[in-house]
Amino acid sequence: MVMDQRKVRETLDAVFARQDMTEVCKRRDLGGIIRILGKYGVTQGQIASLTGIAQGRISEYKTGKRIPTAKSTFEAIADGLGMPAHSRRALGLSPSGGTDGADGARSNGGEFQISTDTFDLQLLAEAVGKRGDALKRRELLSMIARVGATTSLAQNEVWERLSYALTKPSAIDEAIVREMEARSAGFHRLEEIMSASSIFKGLAAHLREVATILNGTTPDPKDELRRRLIVVAGESSVLAGWIASDLGSATTARNFYATAERGAKEVDDSSIIACTYAYRSYIPSAKGSHGRARALLGSALELLPPSMSPGTASWLAARHAEESAALGDRETALRSWAQAEEAFSITDPEEDRVWTRFLDQDRFDSFRIATYSKVGKLTEAEELAHAVIARLPEVDRKRAAIILGDIATAHIVQGSVDEAAKLAREGLRAVRETESAIWLPRFEVIAEPLRRWRTQPAVRAFLEELAMTKRQFASSPR
Repeated sequence: MVMDQRKVRETLDAVFARQDMTEVCKRRDLGGIIRILGKYGVTQGQIASLTGIAQGRISEYKTGKRIPTAKSTFEAIADGLGMPAHSRRALGLSPSGGTDGADGARSNGGEFQISTDTFDLQLLAEAVGKRGDALKRRELLSMIARVGATTSLAQNEVWERLSYALTKPSAIDEAIVREMEARSAGFHRLEEIMSASSIFKGLAAHLREVATILNGTTPDPKDELRRRLIVVAGESSVLAGWIASDLGSATTARNFYATAERGAKEVDDSSIIACTYAYRSYIPSAKGSHGRARALLGSALELLPPSMSPGTASWLAARHAEESAALGDRETALRSWAQAEEAFSITDPEEDRVWTRFLDQDRFDSFRIATYSKVGKLTEAEELAHAVIARLPEVDRKRAAIILGDIATAHIVQGSVDEAAKLAREGLRAVRETESAIWLPRFEVIAEPLRRWRTQPAVRAFLEELAMTKRQFASSPR
């Protein structure tokens, strides 16, 4: 006789209180969970109905024909069956099920976090990379929200192909290389809106897989697939270095940058080396060493023929202009800015390097604001600042932290102390929400000239929030 829903729930509660069920949960043995439930009358059909997982798939889990690994699968089972906290913890899940959104994403003032495993992140990055720049930001956020509910369906097919390449890397083919290229592009897109801690493990796992495949191949200048994989390794390594810096691990960042440069030299790809210099330039810049930052950017510009990557050339020249302006070198700043504008005018994101996708009009204009505010073009900087703020999407919090810092600096130069403090406080809030500790020193620099007006309410509020943010980052494990 089939149990009614009330009886099913009572049975589930009783079975999950059993010690043998706790033991199989600790082993993450989903087949064992299904078998014990079946022993007490809970059918595979009922499990499928409660969890949303196809009954055929439930049967495969029970017999061991299919072994689940995705965290999203365990979340679906735990949520659907109403597992108690101790069972969820035994499975390695948070004790309280559910999320703020129906699809598994949490929103924190526009910053999206996902509760998922590294394989989910890799599949998400691959899907995002395959869509390219045609993917709108709203669609990207929707994909992030759905990742936990959908990636397990595609996992086995992709994993079987990748596993074969990992065990027999000499047999790599076009499909595997394209998947790795798409992942690299996707991780660069995800970095724009996700915190460093959210994507680092997935990116590191992706790099390990690429390295394993490469280690099994024979160096051959004529092997185009191998060359493309080395480029993937370089592009992914520069991003990993940047994220490691954001997480506060300078040594790890240097190691990733060194790996990227080694790969770039092997395939004669100077764009990758130029990118490492650009990322590295932010570290001395944040500490006020603008001369060191400009030297790195100058070296990068010398390495990079503009025709090789107009997007990279535009970014490097804009950064060079920004650092020159910070050094008070107006002539060089304006000359570099003209170079940046020329390269930006011919940039095609679809055809350019993956790391240049962040450089849209808003981000480019933020470089202009930072440069103009320091070379005396205050009116232009102010007008542009208002335009950027007006069109900046609410969800774009990581970018908001950078742009708000630039605009606050422009207001300080103009003597608009209250406005500068309000904008800096909003930017600081975005830094916390996105866990972007790498931008915190920028707000410490902004604080210095404001301290003389510490008695003004807006300034005092910003300084207090800055102190609180520094304590928060200092106490959190990064």
